[in-house]
Amino acid sequence: MIRVVIKRREEPIPYATSSMFSIFTAIFISLLILMFFGVDPVLAFFGAFVKPMTNRFGWYGVINNGLILLLCGVGLVIAFKAGVWNIGAEGQILMGAIAATWVALYLMPNAEPNMIIASMFLLGFLAGGIWGVLAGILKAKMDVNEVLSTMMLNYIAYQLVYYLVMGPWENPRTRYPVSKPFPENARLPVLSKTLPLAIPTLIIAVIAPIVLYIFLYHTSIGYELRAVGSNPEAARSYGISQGKAIIIAMFISGGFAGLAGVHVVASGMPPQLRRPEQVSRGYGFIAILVAWLAGLNPLATYLSAIILGIFIIAGFQIQILFKTGIGVTNVFIGCLLITLSVAETLRYYDIIIRIEIPRVYKSVQKDVGGGV
Repeated sequence: MIRVVIKRREEPIPYATSSMFSIFTAIFISLLILMFFGVDPVLAFFGAFVKPMTNRFGWYGVINNGLILLLCGVGLVIAFKAGVWNIGAEGQILMGAIAATWVALYLMPNAEPNMIIASMFLLGFLAGGIWGVLAGILKAKMDVNEVLSTMMLNYIAYQLVYYLVMGPWENPRTRYPVSKPFPENARLPVLSKTLPLAIPTLIIAVIAPIVLYIFLYHTSIGYELRAVGSNPEAARSYGISQGKAIIIAMFISGGFAGLAGVHVVASGMPPQLRRPEQVSRGYGFIAILVAWLAGLNPLATYLSAIILGIFIIAGFQIQILFKTGIGVTNVFIGCLLITLSVAETLRYYDIIIRIEIPRVYKSVQKDVGGGV
């Protein structure tokens, strides 16, 4: 007989320990899965995780993906801390991209570079934030489930981008659904030709986690957001408005995803609005893991964004090396999601499996008495 005994730990396992265990376990399980599809796990590990880290092109890919994931992830930390499940970062990225395209091509195409770039980021933040606020208002005023509303808003944003790149903003010089390229003054400046990382995005990404950490832990509004997220009833009894906290959290969360959308379109080759799946590329969903892996700590998103950036590059490398399908990155991300879920349970609970062998008792009948 097998018995499973679940016992709460007296002291939870440190989050850093459980997270590192999750990462290495996810890599091991992913490679094991890929082995059944003809991928050599040893060659895959060195080709996908070791080799890219030995050259600047690999690090460029990791950091570039990490910048997008950090901006989305640090915004999601704010929403999750307020107890709001924002699953709409994909749509918020797209709205930021739309705003940047409008500024670059139609609002001020001839403006000075500093003016046009600053306007793209400002309006991109506002567009993403407003898209997040729509779901926040539905949650605060009508108690609409934010998971459903943010997911549906993703699809609306997808179709809006399709409409623009195949309709009024279509580039007449190409058959592909893209907008016209941005003018030269709207292109984000880069560090160098050998390391073409966008300087404005890099600056924002370095500053953002620090600013949001101070906002969360050293301001009254940040305290209200955390209070609503941890105990809504207690927060209400102290006069804290849950609706206000939800709307503020969703605006900030959506705004930072909008900044990521500005970066994607304004740093592309060429910079332009493209089909929605080529803009958001699943970053909004992967950023949920960035926030979760960071333990909802804004400062820890620096590391978690880089780790997820490595996972994305590893998936691309395996596709190239072994000519596999496009779902390799999803295998890594999916395995990490599972291992993080299991590790979160094991942090607080000790699971003991006991195998008990039942004893067999034999009754022994004694012969008492005898013949006369």
